[in-house]
Order: sequence, then C-alpha cells, then structure tokens
Amino acid sequence: MPRPLRWVLGFLLVGGLLLGGALLLPFSEWLPGGTVGDVPLQQVVNGSKFNQLFPASDPEFRVTMSQEKRGFSEARLKQGDQLIALLAISDTITAPEAMAKFEQAREQLKGWPLVEQGPHASALLVADRFQVKVIEQGNCLDASHRHDVLSEFDLQGLASLATPTIPRS
Repeated sequence: MPRPLRWVLGFLLVGGLLLGGALLLPFSEWLPGGTVGDVPLQQVVNGSKFNQLFPASDPEFRVTMSQEKRGFSEARLKQGDQLIALLAISDTITAPEAMAKFEQAREQLKGWPLVEQGPHASALLVADRFQVKVIEQGNCLDASHRHDVLSEFDLQGLASLATPTIPRS
C-alpha cells in the first residue's frame, strides 16, 4: 500500500473516532459506566486492607489470596487440593447497586443483613458498606456451612474500616 494512502486512511480513522466521540458525548448518561475509577481514591478502601480480615487458614482448610484491587479482595478456600469456595470482600461504594439486594434481607448474621444468592452463594452486608461473599465451588458447602465461613471473617474489623478518618494536613 502506498505511503500517502496509509496516511489518508490513518487520518480518516482518527477523524472518525473523534467525530464518533463528539456525537456520543450528549448521550453519555445512557452509556454504561460507574467504575471504581469514578470514585475519589480516598473514599474507596484498598483491597490490601481486606486481606487480613479473611478467615485464617487451619490444618484442614487453606485460605489463599487470589485477587486484590481497589475496593475488592478475593481468596480461595481449599480443602487439601480441592477448591471448595471463593471468598470475597468488596466496597459497595464502587457499586451501590450491590446494596439493593440487602434491603429485603430476612436473615441476619452477627447483626448484619444476610442474603442467599441462588443455591451456591451467601452474602453479608457489613456496616451498610462492605459486601462479604462466599461462593461455593462444587457441592461441598450448603447454606449453613457458608454462614459458618462468613462468621469466620473479622466482621468487626471490617466495620471499623467504614468509619471516616480525619484527613492529614
């Protein structure tokens, strides 16, 4: 392809992208959005602060951290070499729609609203902000066992992360 033709195609591509962006800008409220990047850094709890609040490993069950990012942390619960559950803590300030499911919660665990999310997941809302979730992998945990795992999290420590801190000057 001749060089001038490549330049023309490049300019047309860039111009088309700019024009498309300008045309879609008035409709931005219709487009999907709302990411952790939209929330100021100081308002979202870093996932590394969640890691110490997961249940401790013991000789039978091993908790291994698997993912961590701003507002979220996840671990795997294994019995021997078998993965039996995913454990997660998320800051709902990044996804307020996650709190809606707790409005109709009929159960509580340690004073926090508890909901079942299908036959394989249980979730807890701590301090009206943090969602703690146990998602069964396989058929090893029924709802009662998932609740036991949820109660092993440091829920009071998690609740203390919701209290506002005084900014340093």
